[in-house]
Amino acid sequence: MNTADLARLQFAVTAGLHFLFVALTLGLVTVVAVTQTRATRARDPEARATGMRRVRFWGGLYVINYALGIISGIVQEFQFGLNWSGLSHVMGNVIGAPVAIETIVAFFLESTFLGMWAFGFGRLSARAHLVLIWLVALTAYLSTFWIMVVNGFMQKPVGHETSGGVTRVTDWGALLTNGATWYALAHIAGAVALLAGLFLAAVSASHLRRDHEVAFFRPTLAQGGILAAAGALVTVVAGLVHLDELKTYQPAKHAVVSGEGPSPEELNAAQTAQYGPGDWLPPEWVATPALIMILIGIVLLFVSWIPATAARRTAVPPSRKRFRMWFAMALLPFGFIALIGGWLTREVGRQPWAVTGELTVAQAVSDTSFGAMLATVVALTTVLVLLVVLDWALITHYARRGPDAAFIGGADLPGPRDPSDPGADPLDAAGSGGADVRFSY
Repeated sequence: MNTADLARLQFAVTAGLHFLFVALTLGLVTVVAVTQTRATRARDPEARATGMRRVRFWGGLYVINYALGIISGIVQEFQFGLNWSGLSHVMGNVIGAPVAIETIVAFFLESTFLGMWAFGFGRLSARAHLVLIWLVALTAYLSTFWIMVVNGFMQKPVGHETSGGVTRVTDWGALLTNGATWYALAHIAGAVALLAGLFLAAVSASHLRRDHEVAFFRPTLAQGGILAAAGALVTVVAGLVHLDELKTYQPAKHAVVSGEGPSPEELNAAQTAQYGPGDWLPPEWVATPALIMILIGIVLLFVSWIPATAARRTAVPPSRKRFRMWFAMALLPFGFIALIGGWLTREVGRQPWAVTGELTVAQAVSDTSFGAMLATVVALTTVLVLLVVLDWALITHYARRGPDAAFIGGADLPGPRDPSDPGADPLDAAGSGGADVRFSY
């Protein structure tokens, strides 16, 4: 193992784990925004109260994941400057602007809107508060878009020219409409919906198995199963279309992942003729995470909706309902496994290129000693692993405690306005609501 291998390992750990935070964040913020929209539009006071109670519960879990995800993102930004000076030197004029915009959107706009939303319960009108959560969701997806613009360029360089060892943008339109960006965005949108659905169903099922807050969690169990199934459908379709598109700009990755097309020898010979002697093929093992991702996606497409059937009020044997609760909880880890498989397929499948056809990993890595690189790998990996453990511990803790333990919009905020006040927000009077009833079979 050399310095470049350590740099790749460090990037794999930081970017891969950060991606898990991002995926759950994107999925949950969409769920919270839709839930709050339904609560705001509801005419029945009890429905509004229950809806806002759900907003506080799922929103609290979202805030935990977002806060720790921001820290993991800072770690990732740090290792970009530490390990990839060659990439910055050659491609800085291309990737610098999108990364800067993403930083402004995520660390300033999104964080500001989220802070105003989190502390706005009881202080803002219902409509203003609703607008804030949709602004949080919009900026979250905009942040993802700009990162995918960079990643899409690294997968399929377009709209640029290289002179004197420095690359510059010649066509921003081509860069922003890059197919490698938009197919991946569609795939990611389905994946985050799938993960959010699995998360909703798993948390809801864990409470329903204990007959806790049945009226609160029965609807979210059904919603989670339906959302997961819809997300799986989008993920599988977009992924298969994207895989077919790889033939045009990453034939080696397509051949390794799909097992179709020219032989490895023919592909390497063609690359050697274009770029000179060397091994220009991605490692064969990348086909394994690709296969795992595809299989999980297809299986979830057919089974992720099953837990939702346990939320029906029709007579179903207790043993079946209990099994479906367990099944909903068991499916959640597979969503994260599929995400990691997809990330490995996209990034490792590009090897040995940092930017396909333009810049190799060996050329992109910083001139750092092996010892220094090893030290940063150990340090940053330790930080990321601790963040993941802390994130999941906090999420599990608050998810198990249930909606009454929600820490946003809680009792520490100002009390509800007088309903007789013409300017009062009807949602300010939303209490805890939702009686704890037994799960009737």
